[in-house]
Amino acid sequence: MERLKNLDEVYLPDANYRNRFNIDEATGVVTEMGVETIYEMVENVRLNANIPESVRSHFETAKNLILYAWFVYSFNAVAALQAFASLEMAVREKTGDYDTAFKKLLDRVFPGRELAPNITLSKAVTNRRNDLAHGSLTISGQEIIYLRACANLINELYP
Repeated sequence: MERLKNLDEVYLPDANYRNRFNIDEATGVVTEMGVETIYEMVENVRLNANIPESVRSHFETAKNLILYAWFVYSFNAVAALQAFASLEMAVREKTGDYDTAFKKLLDRVFPGRELAPNITLSKAVTNRRNDLAHGSLTISGQEIIYLRACANLINELYP
């Protein structure tokens, strides 16, 4: 169960990050994962400079949430939701359409995009976004993948 961290634990990594390691593929050296690992992953996710500042700022919040998930693991789910919301914001600003359902807009701007047979991009994105938005307890710890995917899609909208 989630709880407010004790004040003396605030700067400690969340217990879910204990016993995680980095492996240098070139050398085979194994090191303990630190917040620096998370920072490096997040810092490398970037939006194009020509994307509206409002969208870039919104997306930076998702990046900060992933980073701070080092201290509060459940921030990963909030970060993923924020990334999906940033994608929706970018799609709406690009199309000027603030009324159409997000799923339909995704189908419009990324027509025919399938991730697997019978799984469209729009279905995958909106299902996961809705799962998070409506109180899911599912946290994979891999929300950086959603962050990257949303960044890639936003960058496609604003080449």
